[in-house]
Amino acid sequence: MASNGKRTIWLMAAISLLPLLAAIMVYQFWRPQSGMNHGELLETRPLPPAVFSDLTGNTFTSDKLLGKWLLVTIQSPACDEKCQRKLYYLRQVRITQGENMGRIERLWLLRGEGLPDPQLVAAYPGLRIARPKNPAWLAEFPTKGDPLEHIYLIDPMGNLVLRYDDDVNPKGMVSDLTRLLKISRVG
Repeated sequence: MASNGKRTIWLMAAISLLPLLAAIMVYQFWRPQSGMNHGELLETRPLPPAVFSDLTGNTFTSDKLLGKWLLVTIQSPACDEKCQRKLYYLRQVRITQGENMGRIERLWLLRGEGLPDPQLVAAYPGLRIARPKNPAWLAEFPTKGDPLEHIYLIDPMGNLVLRYDDDVNPKGMVSDLTRLLKISRVG
């Protein structure tokens, strides 16, 4: 009789430990192929301070961009078809956030000389357009090749968070931003 009781206790202990052992095995040996985010998660780090000039020639510092989530694209003033598609994505991703739309800013950083087409600028009201006084500052944005191939997300404290490639599905950007705005208390 006593051995039956001991056997039952050992059996119950083994059954109780089985889910824990299974969880440890899954954690150690199985890794999901993709994360929840659609953009590439960057090593979170603040961008160094910078001075910019807007289209009218007024200067401002990067601290004026703090306090809101920032969708950034770096493009030439000539703005080809890919550039225009990114500007459209920035606008649409912001609009889809509904009541949280005011927590998001859009920034087109100009790389190179010249000014963008005034008709293009008029098509995107509220879009900030600026050129860094030190063009080398644009190298602070991590890239796989050319920074013109990406859209970046910067948090309200000035940290780089995500990078999206040219072929990004804007629905993925919407999903990422919706999730971040939901859990974030800043911006």
